[in-house]
Amino acid sequence: MTPTYQETKQLYYCILRMPKDDAYFVYFTFESNEGICFYSTLDESLKGQYRDMEVRCPIEMKGPLLELISRLQTEIRLDIIEEKIIQDA
Repeated sequence: MTPTYQETKQLYYCILRMPKDDAYFVYFTFESNEGICFYSTLDESLKGQYRDMEVRCPIEMKGPLLELISRLQTEIRLDIIEEKIIQDA
């Protein structure tokens, strides 16, 4: 039986880094692909010329999320600077 999102105990977690001027495009793309992930901008990146974004999704959505990130990387500079599997509390 495939677990539902409510039963998921593992999340895919990554930190993305992008140029400050391209952050709006990443935000817009994630919003337009509603339900694939949830994200927040790391405060410490707000003073630099880049933005760091924490991204989480149910482990079942890791593949679609990585495909979306890969497509974004063809349009803008977007680096995955950290990634891991975490436990949902």
